[in-house]
Amino acid sequence: MNDSSNASVPVAPELPTLPADVQEDQIYQFDPVSVVAEKPQAGKATIEGQELQTLPSHTGSITEAIKGFSNVQFSNEDTSSLTGGEIRPPRVSIAGAKPYENNFLIDGMSVTNTLNPSGLDADGESIAPNDLHVNGGDQTIFYDSSLVDTVTVYTSNVPAKYGGFVGGVVGAELVDPRIDRWHAVFSGGHSRSEWFDLRGVDEESTTSANQPRFRTYALRAGADGPLTDNVALLLAASQRRSIIPLKMETPEDFFYDKDQKRSSENFFAKLLVTPGDDLKLTLDATYAPYREERWKPLYENSDWKTQNEAFRLAGSAALGGAWGELGGRVAYSRNGYSRDSLNNLRETFAGTGVPEEDWYYRGGIGDAKVVNRGIDAGLDVDLSTFETGDVSWGLSSGLTLSNVTTDMWNEDARMEIMTLPSSGKWTQVFTTYPESDQRRTLNTLGWYGQAEMEWGRFTLTPGLRVDYDDFSYNTDVATRLKMELDTMGDGVLRLVAGVNRYYGGQLRAYAFDRYRPSSSLLIRYNTDPDNLPPVKESDDQSYEAKGLDTPYSDELMGGVLGDVAGFEYSLEFVHRDHRKQIISKAREEDVYELTNDGKSTYDGISLILARSFETERFGSHSLSLGVSQSRSKTFNGAFNSEIDEYKESSGYEYDYDRVFYEGELMDRSSLPPDDYNAPAVVTLRWMGLFFDDRFRVNCVSRWRDSTTGLKNDARTFDETPYGTAEKKKTTSSSKWLDEDGLYHDAYKTGIISGSLVTDVSLELDVVKEELFTMSLMLDVFNVFAADGHVGVSQIGSGDVPAPHSEYGRGYYAGVRCEF
Repeated sequence: MNDSSNASVPVAPELPTLPADVQEDQIYQFDPVSVVAEKPQAGKATIEGQELQTLPSHTGSITEAIKGFSNVQFSNEDTSSLTGGEIRPPRVSIAGAKPYENNFLIDGMSVTNTLNPSGLDADGESIAPNDLHVNGGDQTIFYDSSLVDTVTVYTSNVPAKYGGFVGGVVGAELVDPRIDRWHAVFSGGHSRSEWFDLRGVDEESTTSANQPRFRTYALRAGADGPLTDNVALLLAASQRRSIIPLKMETPEDFFYDKDQKRSSENFFAKLLVTPGDDLKLTLDATYAPYREERWKPLYENSDWKTQNEAFRLAGSAALGGAWGELGGRVAYSRNGYSRDSLNNLRETFAGTGVPEEDWYYRGGIGDAKVVNRGIDAGLDVDLSTFETGDVSWGLSSGLTLSNVTTDMWNEDARMEIMTLPSSGKWTQVFTTYPESDQRRTLNTLGWYGQAEMEWGRFTLTPGLRVDYDDFSYNTDVATRLKMELDTMGDGVLRLVAGVNRYYGGQLRAYAFDRYRPSSSLLIRYNTDPDNLPPVKESDDQSYEAKGLDTPYSDELMGGVLGDVAGFEYSLEFVHRDHRKQIISKAREEDVYELTNDGKSTYDGISLILARSFETERFGSHSLSLGVSQSRSKTFNGAFNSEIDEYKESSGYEYDYDRVFYEGELMDRSSLPPDDYNAPAVVTLRWMGLFFDDRFRVNCVSRWRDSTTGLKNDARTFDETPYGTAEKKKTTSSSKWLDEDGLYHDAYKTGIISGSLVTDVSLELDVVKEELFTMSLMLDVFNVFAADGHVGVSQIGSGDVPAPHSEYGRGYYAGVRCEF
């Protein structure tokens, strides 16, 4: 049984019998009939086919493809004018969860990063030699959307088939080779900073946080077709790269040009074998390297690459019959976000006792290599519908297995810092960071069962999912229950409700040591070379993950949906309680542990209205309007927050779990989120095909309402209820005391302005022959040049500078040739 029920296919009414002479003269004109493969389902949205392939996209990623879904939240920073050269996939939040609390699937198998999903840009150019980890994305492999047939998002009433998430599921199905004849496609695209209205950029910027110039390029080539009557092959390659010219500063305050680079590539092959009508076999291989080439400002030869050399080999089999369908899948993957440094020696030579032209800052901090080797397998059984009395039954069940072994290696690194003051009394510090080598293995096992019982107009869908992993040794039992009533039996008005629990996946970040101590030797100008001082060992930091519960989310939902007058509509109400979320804390000095102290709540209402239609003179059109209103409260922490609960300030102890907000003391989990927090989002998707599909327009508009942001509330001692942790009463501080003498973080409300961003893709077939088509493509981003802010501004800020803005109107041009 699939997670969606099949609907009856509407057919034209039978013609009345007419006299022969009338039949010859009478012409009947019927409206176009839409064949619907499945009924719309609450909490499920899909983008596919031509709409997906023509979507205006800056990154060509799976997550950007869902920007037209109003109940999916994107970071406020995604449209920043300062980072136009970035091509990494945008991060998304579903139902108020963290971006890494979603489950990302390729052909039904997870590609979610459970090791280090802190964001590729988490540290920018500020990486430390003590840190053993490398920041990564939310997915272990990035697929270009040109290789994807459909993207489906589950935000509520998620079938029992899916687990490993607190937020939602984003699943992509890869394209199959075509079997009618051989096809080939070649395409290219280009954009540059001169084609964008970039606001607030610094032309002399030395950091990737401010990108005044960029060049982006996209190339794609592919061929697919039949090898025999029942075997077909697809071969494809694509590259998307960006060059970001910045300024490198020298110690004597001179500047010269230096580039940072980004690249995302896909090399893909897929074999399709159909020995019979009831059996389908596939085998596909993907090599998808992603790289970011960065350097540390001011430091020569400090270059490094953050890269993920991702490889995936997968196969599937689907066997159908009168009894139902049996599907199996297996995949081997190799990936890992790593750092490839130019060298492992960082040197500094400076001081007032030497001319600035002789100063130097140079070198890197060594390599960090992460290799995940994983084997995933799954088996699904969907039985054909059968009846017992008045009840129609559909049953499905399945197993999932996963094994991943991670090797983490860090090259030894050295730092040499020499300081020469005007007095000539120099000092030189030699610091070494030892090599590190670690290995861990994680095994997970999952089983699900689901039944769909239809009795007249009422459908009941209970489900059960059980998951186990040998990292936490938890066995998690999640129940699912969906109820639906087709009030009139024709799909016009369907009432739906659901009560569900979803368990997340375990993050493996603290299964590894994340910090390495150092050894330092200090030599002074007057040090006796025959009697060197002792080497000092720095304090170590321990990382623990013991006795963790699995994060989970409890859901209550209700709504109405149906089809009326050619429109599909749905209205859904969703409440979520996220519990046992992961946050790292240090409850004693230098001992960090993952805890289950995080919790959040989410309330949302979403309206979707969609229709597809054809006209005689003005082409065919597909429209989808989405409106979502939501409210979240969250602890604003993360698995890598590393909160020091033991720390003191001026002798006052710290209470992290409670905060002052607008002058009131409350639980931290009652704070509004600091990102992914637009209280209202309206999206409009329009796909128009004109002139026999020779001219195509794909438009995605996304409006987000203004929202509150968090700003530190710094006040003097007398302006707070019980004072601050500052020694001087006249010093402003956001560390406020309570009546018991504990200090808390203090926040106040800021404003993140709303905005309407409309992106449009235009495609025109300038040549269209039977076996050759050449198309010109133009993407226009932020068509109406909206000028919303992407950061938090202060209410009544006066002369305080406003946060940076969204990029203005921009263009991306390309050409495609198909054979």
